[in-house]
Amino acid sequence: MHAADFRFLVVRRAAAAAVALVAALAGCTGAPDPPDQQSPTPNGASVNATATASAAPAFASGLDKYSRDLRAGGATAVVIQMKSRVGEWSSAEGVRNLETNDPVQLTDQTHVGDITMTMVAVSVMKLVEEGEIQLDDPIQEYLPEFESIIKPPGPVTIRSLLSHRSGMPHYWETPNDIGNRRFTHQERLSFAAAVRWGRGAGSLYNYSNTNYSALALLVEKLRGQDIGTVILADNVKPLGLQGTLMTGSEPGPQNLIHGYTRTEGGELVDNALAPFHSGSPDTGLISTVPELNAYFAALQKGKLVTPQSLAEMHHPKYEQFGLGLVRHYDPCSNNDYYGHVGVVRGYAALALISADGSRQIAMAVARAPKPDLIGFDDPQALEMARTAVEALNQAC
Repeated sequence: MHAADFRFLVVRRAAAAAVALVAALAGCTGAPDPPDQQSPTPNGASVNATATASAAPAFASGLDKYSRDLRAGGATAVVIQMKSRVGEWSSAEGVRNLETNDPVQLTDQTHVGDITMTMVAVSVMKLVEEGEIQLDDPIQEYLPEFESIIKPPGPVTIRSLLSHRSGMPHYWETPNDIGNRRFTHQERLSFAAAVRWGRGAGSLYNYSNTNYSALALLVEKLRGQDIGTVILADNVKPLGLQGTLMTGSEPGPQNLIHGYTRTEGGELVDNALAPFHSGSPDTGLISTVPELNAYFAALQKGKLVTPQSLAEMHHPKYEQFGLGLVRHYDPCSNNDYYGHVGVVRGYAALALISADGSRQIAMAVARAPKPDLIGFDDPQALEMARTAVEALNQAC
């Protein structure tokens, strides 16, 4: 298995771990406004914005321990912000990069990986709202070239692409060495064309980033703009976000957190702005922890799509992945948390919000510089999801 293959498996396993965290707690009401522009958190400091230091929210100690443990294990940066009715808490620990050792700040930008998919899904839903497409139409109806690039076994609906139920192979499974350069959406699809399609296409969940390469081609054709520009227009500019952009945009961010890995020979590799992510509809986004919280709060409140579109994104109800959103069980309200997880070389990120909008958390980690992990079990990503859900549950 390729070193990056664990990304989608981790999401699935993390969801199962989160669902197991059941507690008999009261329901929550009320929804916070999306956070305003945040002031930087001093290096090494944890800040509770709504309570005195002697009355920190119950969830703060667990998040603080999580951050300290990661730093002790070699993570170069850990940034967290949680907002809830019972209090707010944020922390920025570590350094922005290992060359300058500048202290990391709460508002520093970071790679957020697969969280990019949520914004692509919003752009697709806007096309649905405008009557340009329908979710249960085959993508071939709007994108005939799809057939010649990937050679699907039959019609592939837009809904199945959004929900990872198309059966399309993951482009990482290609027998070719992908390497680290910029790829077009067509190239990513062509990589997957060399791999056999999964059984049960159109019904069985099978996480594959290639789905979003196809969706990017669809959006670009109908909008006449590249996917990064469409994402900005549909998701970023309406909310006035300043630190969220697609990689490949110039000039590059100045306050970017650098995530590192090491080769088997021990050489340190800086993965910041890796060409592979440039313009990618599945891993290409850069954002900040406060802006991730602002974004998912706005999405959950219906500020980006209609209530009907949001309901579609939340379904199917009893599946872990909806349309561009990952679901985690919320025992506080017997409902769900919605958001996404993103793991790419050197980085991990997460954003979750309760269905009623009363609790939300965003996290970003520049992971300990080690060789890429291989296999199903990525303990750091599992622990991130588990820690986030536990904190949200404690804020009921």
